[in-house]
Parts: sequence; structure tokens; C-alpha cells
Amino acid sequence: MKPEEAIARILANTADPGEVEEVIRQLKADPEALRRFVELAEIDGLIGPALEDDLRRERRFQAVEGAVRHADREDFVAGVRQRIRIRQAARYGMAVAATVVIGLFLSWLLLPENRGPVMATIQRTESVPEGSLVKAGTALVAGDSVIFESGLAELQVGDKGTMVLEGPAELRFDGPMRAVLNRGRVVMRVTEAGHGFEVATPKGKVIDLGTEFGVAVTDDGEVETHVLDGEVEAVPDSGPKVRLTKANALRFGDATTMVADSTAFYTKLPPLHRETPSGILWRFDEGNGHFSESDPEGDPMVFHAESHGQSPEWVDGVFGEALALDGKGGYLESGFRGIGGADPRTVCFWVKVPEDFSIKQGFGIVSWGHWRSEGWGEVWQISVNPLEEEGLVGGLRVGLHGGQIVGATDLRDGEWHHVAVVLYEGSQPDVGTHVVVYIDGELESLSSRTLQKVKTRINTATHGVWVGRNVTTADGRFASHGSFFRGEVDELSIFHGALSQREILSLKSENRLPAR
Repeated sequence: MKPEEAIARILANTADPGEVEEVIRQLKADPEALRRFVELAEIDGLIGPALEDDLRRERRFQAVEGAVRHADREDFVAGVRQRIRIRQAARYGMAVAATVVIGLFLSWLLLPENRGPVMATIQRTESVPEGSLVKAGTALVAGDSVIFESGLAELQVGDKGTMVLEGPAELRFDGPMRAVLNRGRVVMRVTEAGHGFEVATPKGKVIDLGTEFGVAVTDDGEVETHVLDGEVEAVPDSGPKVRLTKANALRFGDATTMVADSTAFYTKLPPLHRETPSGILWRFDEGNGHFSESDPEGDPMVFHAESHGQSPEWVDGVFGEALALDGKGGYLESGFRGIGGADPRTVCFWVKVPEDFSIKQGFGIVSWGHWRSEGWGEVWQISVNPLEEEGLVGGLRVGLHGGQIVGATDLRDGEWHHVAVVLYEGSQPDVGTHVVVYIDGELESLSSRTLQKVKTRINTATHGVWVGRNVTTADGRFASHGSFFRGEVDELSIFHGALSQREILSLKSENRLPAR
């Protein structure tokens, strides 16, 4: 009997004890088979309520059949159909009893002691796709893999230390002192008990000697290790082993040593907040130059037009109306000065960047702070990057003066995109390590990032929040890389705190924060 048929008989409550024992044996020995069984049991869990009435039965049948077909489980369809039809003829109490048996079987099977010693536990995730099997609280045993396409996951590796894994990622635990990174970026902060922990890659391995280190494996198989603190031993498959100390790095392919890039890795996840941060919102629906609708009530925005610019014009937006900025001198200003210092913040808005966009029209979608030539880190500006030497041209740029991050998505396509920029709290937050960007609700990969402490200076600024103007023109001069932004903007909100991806997705789809 095929394994799929045996599993179908278990879920249909028609398997004999011998079949159950054999399936248990196979699943305990094969983590991938166990993962598959979990998926099928989740599909099976849709079936129980199907007994309530004929209409709901038919809907459930269609949902299960569609899910199985989508998951390419054709061998399982016959067993699922059989169980549905058996359940249709059974009494409701028997169905509930069968469901309880299945639940108990699955719970027993997933107990850590029935799968082997726990190597690590997933503590938290941030922005990992909904359909992923990577969930907080999941215990990982030898042979288990953590696989996801985007986002961040924090893992507690027993008493050996903690890991922060950045997607797209594939990491497998082979034992209590060894993990295999086939794809992605991981930072491990090792405890004394974890000295000697090994991270293997397709081109060699890294052995901890008491440290915090990062390992990166690109999609094309390039491997690097960067020592953030302490010391490691790098052992390339081709070439001699190399001992690396703090601030040093190695590229495995050509055995090139270099300066470690501490901005190349996220070292921790954004902290959680218990209450919704306060915020201010400009909907841009008012039809005049005074934008007074905000939540809570805030300072209005007013039109300005410098040089040859024209006042912003109203156009159709994502929600109601939006504003079109000409890139020649038209911009808006609020009496609200923005969020200062190193305080956490979230800036959300919709933006449409035209396809014929000029690199002279990128700076200053949203900006605030006191710009000074010597004021490193004292402004906060979100732009479309125009500088090839600092990242992808057309990517979303968050700059502080002296440091910036640039996204990997070219926004110059004439379509609306939802943007969210989040600075999360820290003792000394840095644009390179404490800022995350979401494009259309998904965590954005970065084409480049540099270090610069966030210390936004607003008390001495001569203006409030600008929309459409480069913050470096505060002294009246025009910037060589462009002074005004060209494009359309809708639904701008600024929150005094770091929003979660769930909250950002709610703003994108519902234009409001989710109920708590």
C-alpha cells in the first residue's frame, strides 16, 4: 500500500493497528514525510464541520478537493473523498469522536520526545509569508529544516545561543552543534555552551570560537562569513582554514579576506508593542490646500510652489483622491515637525512613480529634520533613489545624511505601490540595522545599506514635514541631485512607534489599523 493510501485510511479512521504502527515508524524516521502528514491532517481538519448541512458539506468538499489538487496530492484524493462520503452517512457524534482520535494521534506524533531531542525552537517571526510552515513555538529536531521566502525568524538554539535568519532562507539542523545553511543569511550569537558550534554551507563551514558571526549564502552559491564579535575558524572546501577575528570577513569561493560588513545582517527582530502607536494621517481628499483630517487631529498641510513649480493637483488615488507633484517646485508642508531623536516611527503612504521619471526628480517624497552639512544622521528623508553608486536606481531610499538604505524594487513603473518604512527601537538605532521597508505589504530586500545612527533633529528645524521637497534645500539653495519629487502620493500617515506587518497590511487593504 502506498504511504498516501495508508495516511488516508488513518484519517478516514479505517486503518488497522498494524498500518498505524507502520506509518508512525515511517514518520518518525522521515521528517519530510512527517511534514507532509501534518499538511494532510490540516486539510483533513476542514472536513469535520461538513456534516452540519448539505450546502456546507458541498462547500467543504469543494474546499478540500481544491486544496488537495493545489497541493498536488492526487494519490490522496481518493482517500479524502471516501472519508467525506463515509462521514456523510455517519452520525455527528461518531464524526466528532473520529476527529478527536485524529487530533490525539497527531498530538502524540508531534511530541518532542517522540521525534527526538530538540535542537532549536522558533521564538518569533517577522514578515514571514502566511502560508509558510515556519511558526513561532515550533520545536526543531535533527533533520528539521527552516525554509521561507522572505522575512525574519529568531531561533533559540538550546543553550548554545540565538540565531536571526533572514529570508529567502533554508537552514537545517543536523545535530546539537551543527546547522547547514543552504540559502539566506544568518547571524548567531553564541553562549559559552555553544563554543564550537558549526554552520556548514555549500562551500565550507564556519566554526565558532566564542563569538557573534554572520554567514551568507546567495542564490548563486556564493558564501561569506563576517565576524561581528569574537573569533571564528572558517574552513573552505577549497583552500586552507582561516582564523578570523572581530571586524574581519572571508569570501569562500576565492578565499578573499575583507573588512566585515556589520550592515549586511539583521541582528535582532523588531520588538513587539502592546498598544497601537499614536499617529497623524493626511488623506489628501479635501480638494483644497488645507489638510486637516488626521488621526488624531493634527496640523494641516499647505501648498507651496518654488521657482517654476506649480501647486500639487488632485488626481484619482487608491482611496479617494491623491496629489500629483510636478518635480519642479510644487510641494506641501505641515506644521507637524515629525518624530525626532532616535524615537521609533513608521511612515506609510501610497506612491506612483511615472515610467519617464528623471533621476533629478527622486529626492523628497517625505522629509523632515534640520539639515546641516555637518549634521550626520539629523534628517529623515524617504525618496526614490537617483544615485547608482548608492544602490538600485528607482529603489526606495531612506536617508539620514551620511547613511542610507536602498530597496531592491524599481518603483518606476507608473503603478501605485504601498510603502511602509519602520524604524524600531534600540539603544542606538542605526539606519543600516534598525530600519525595515515594506513594499506592497511585503518585506523589501535591500540593494545596499550603510551605517548611520538615527538622531533626527527637529527642535531647531525651520520647517515641518515636507511632501515633495528635498530636505537639503532647507537653506534655500537647490540640490545638485534634484530638489523636488515628481509623482503621485496618497494616504500619508506617520506613527510614533513601530508598526507590525499585520498592521501595515491592514492599512494597505482596509486603509485603517486592525482592531485590537
